[in-house]
Amino acid sequence: MTPEDKARQRKTLLIMGGIFLVLFIGIGIYVILNQRKQIKDIQEIAEFEKQTLQEEYNEVALQYEGFKIEVSNDSILHQLESEQAKVQRLMEELRVVKSTNAARISELRRELETLRKMLRHYVVQIDSLNRANAELRSENQEVKRRISQVTSERTQLRQEKEKLVEQVTLASKLSVSNFSARPLNSRGKSTNSIRKMKQIEFLFTIDKNVTAEPGFREVYMRISTPDDLLLEKPAESGTFDFEGGQVPYSIKRQVEYGGEPTTLTMYWDIEEYLIEGTYRVELFADGYIIGRFTFEL
Repeated sequence: MTPEDKARQRKTLLIMGGIFLVLFIGIGIYVILNQRKQIKDIQEIAEFEKQTLQEEYNEVALQYEGFKIEVSNDSILHQLESEQAKVQRLMEELRVVKSTNAARISELRRELETLRKMLRHYVVQIDSLNRANAELRSENQEVKRRISQVTSERTQLRQEKEKLVEQVTLASKLSVSNFSARPLNSRGKSTNSIRKMKQIEFLFTIDKNVTAEPGFREVYMRISTPDDLLLEKPAESGTFDFEGGQVPYSIKRQVEYGGEPTTLTMYWDIEEYLIEGTYRVELFADGYIIGRFTFEL
């Protein structure tokens, strides 16, 4: 090999190495940006939860303020002022608590429910004392209008939070690719003869998903014949929870999933008479259907 050829070879290798390096960096940047977006979505959910709770506290505070207008009884008025001061103290604590402090926010929500129970108690007393006082009810219209406005804003925040939660949930849903079904004979070899088939091997890949929580999962498979009969075995089949009901399955398999592509193999032992035609396979995990496929026998 001449020096010129060696130089050209080195140049070619350098160019190819540069291309692979650029591709690797690009993929790395994409993964990092995608993970940051997912983390940001989760943080936004926590912030929405805190904002919603703040709006609920504001609503309760306005209700206490409004009911004070209707009260002429000094004893009840003193109790209302005491409860209102407690609301203000908890509101201030909620304002400074971090949205990521889920435990304290949960405690503040329980405190809010207690305040609402007390408020309902006072409502009964106030209504009995001021049932006939139409003038004071008129003066309270502005407060009620403000409560309605706060309630409307809280409803909008809740809807936005639910939409964001749904987006994160859908992002963590598993998916399946590279599905194949291979009929095997008694020696574990591929066969196209239904008469010689003793087992069906199902091979598929659970795709990569960095937002899915890692851990063990049950993967359920439903195998339906061309005439829409579900293949079942007393020893292997059963039911699983899906959309509020119990759905029968043919076979299941437990898999440890860590967010990376995971290949899974499942087998169906043929003990029944199978007909020629198109068979359907449905795969479920985490309460979702994660794949639908067909194969021919």
